[in-house]
Amino acid sequence: MIQSREKKREVMDGRLSKRDRRLVSGKQGDATQYESAEDRSMQYSSELIQTMRQALETVMASVPAHQSVFGLKAAVAECILKAAAHGQTSYDGLVTTASDQIQAIVAMLN
Repeated sequence: MIQSREKKREVMDGRLSKRDRRLVSGKQGDATQYESAEDRSMQYSSELIQTMRQALETVMASVPAHQSVFGLKAAVAECILKAAAHGQTSYDGLVTTASDQIQAIVAMLN
């Protein structure tokens, strides 16, 4: 799971090599070490990736300093990725979905 979160973070930051992008998208070999079967089949357009990044930054900017805990940004990014995998692709929808989960994520990470 930690390796999977790191790969998701790398996807959100655009740091993956072409080979790793293929692994994450499920196009080459067995990518189960990186993603679940559901996430492995997803491919995101560059426009959606930009929308997800903007949504992540908006949500993180709204988090009060006393709630900002280690791992929060990665967990919010994972929430946004899951929402996109389930068809939520609008900026407002992604922000709302992630914002609604902040308290639960903070509680889980504490």
